Amino acid sequence: MNTDTPAPGTPRYPLLERATALVLLLVVLALGWMALVACFPEWDGPLSLDVQVWIAVGLLTAALVLVSLVALLHTRSS
Repeated sequence: MNTDTPAPGTPRYPLLERATALVLLLVVLALGWMALVACFPEWDGPLSLDVQVWIAVGLLTAALVLVSLVALLHTRSS
């Protein structure tokens, strides 16, 4: 039996997967913030709308890239 192969279910890239999970959590929080601001406009916050849009676009782009990378690495054979 090959000892270099990780056991099934063991993450091969734990740091990358944790970073991806963190970015996805930030995306969920950003979407929640957008929904709250849409319902309660007086909660606009200290950042301008342009900055909020750039943060949301950056988070969504990072999430797409990271999830694609994790998926690609999980489909590669060891």
